[in-house]
Amino acid sequence: MKHLVIYIPGLGDHYDVVRRFFLFFWRIYGVKTQLVSMQWYDGRPYEEKYERVEAAIENAQAEGYLVSLIGESAGASMAMNVFARRDSLHRMISLCGVNNYNTPISPRILKRGPAFKSSVELLNDSQTTALASRAARVVSVTALRDLVVSVEKNRMPGVRHVTVWSLGHLTTILLCLSAYSWLLIREIRRG
Repeated sequence: MKHLVIYIPGLGDHYDVVRRFFLFFWRIYGVKTQLVSMQWYDGRPYEEKYERVEAAIENAQAEGYLVSLIGESAGASMAMNVFARRDSLHRMISLCGVNNYNTPISPRILKRGPAFKSSVELLNDSQTTALASRAARVVSVTALRDLVVSVEKNRMPGVRHVTVWSLGHLTTILLCLSAYSWLLIREIRRG
């Protein structure tokens, strides 16, 4: 079956060009990718960003793709919110992600990105819904040590945890988009 990964980025909107560059090469492994830009700081409402992800899923499934989500950092909250409401999704991977509603986040970031704040506020209910029946289809990928989103806050009950031999938030994300991309693709194809 054809796989399509919808990649939901974190707060660094200006890195979308770099993300797209690396994601393009995932085709080597037979996986098509689509980055759905969040633009967390643009002031647009959460619902609009959520609907963009939903539209990307519907289009891909209409074309016959098996769809998985990868949520990077702040984007993991959106990925979990979508995954909780779409049984048809194959997998959800949190990459150094904000997986818990009680993750310490700077009030300045939440004020600058109200859609991100809304996404985090929905996270507890979404996680409870998704993990109750589909925890086996969720993977949490973390660094050995991450000072931006702590490894402890990345843990979710009942899900597969994968630790990348890397230190730091941005470094781990970049490695998983490039040199360790095989690891994410392996997790997408699992089961």
